[in-house]
Amino acid sequence: MSPSERKILIAVAAVAIFAAATFSTSRVSPAAETMRGLVIGVQDGDTITVRTDDFEQIRVRFYGVDSPEKDQPHGKIAGDFLKKLVHGKKVDLEVMDIDRYGRHVCLVKLEGTLVNLVMVEKGHAWLYGAYCKSKNVCARIGAAEGKAQKAGLGLWGNPDATAPWDHRKNKRRK
Repeated sequence: MSPSERKILIAVAAVAIFAAATFSTSRVSPAAETMRGLVIGVQDGDTITVRTDDFEQIRVRFYGVDSPEKDQPHGKIAGDFLKKLVHGKKVDLEVMDIDRYGRHVCLVKLEGTLVNLVMVEKGHAWLYGAYCKSKNVCARIGAAEGKAQKAGLGLWGNPDATAPWDHRKNKRRK
């Protein structure tokens, strides 16, 4: 291969790599992308704002769970519980996805404890089965939901508790 052919080949390869990185349809390749940061805001029972150790401010949606909306019964309680648990504390994030709103969808750990699971164990969130695809994590969350429901914890103390996804769907219909 001549030196000019080699230069052309290298240029074509560089353009191909740039194009693949720029125009990729994959929103994230989170194969265990992890971050650490300080919780600086709690929006509700399943969404927080984190300032990462790299000083990036990101919105984080909890993977595999869905808490009551703010306008639902138990919504404020769930948000207040989460705020007491994590606000002002360092958390470890395992990025599972980036959602359509640009939020990092994460497993959130506080001192090694999976906060997503704690929210369900205490009756402040449901398993979000439609989006929970990690069999091991989702099985743990599902088992915790069953125990919380059986014990009547948190939102399960209300026999008319409506799952947030149904609540959102009903609001869109009105």
